[in-house]
Amino acid sequence: MMLLDLLQQITSVAGVLPDPQPEQPPGTDGITTVINWVAWIALIAGVVGFLGSAAYLGIASFTGREINGVKGLVISIFVCILVGAAGAILAIFV
Repeated sequence: MMLLDLLQQITSVAGVLPDPQPEQPPGTDGITTVINWVAWIALIAGVVGFLGSAAYLGIASFTGREINGVKGLVISIFVCILVGAAGAILAIFV
């Protein structure tokens, strides 16, 4: 019985708490534009890095230094995944 009363009190207090809605401050439109540009630049850099690493992997396979190409491919894939998921990751915190 005591636990049930405690749960009822907790839920009644939780119903009273305010739920503010996030709102973008005025004058920050330029900041979001810059953030979008940086995201595009990072995505382009990831794709260029992927293509460069693939080319290096193809050339290095003749000399036995393929591991550097593989490292570059893994890093560029990871960068592209993070840039693509950045919006979803930030939406969790906002």
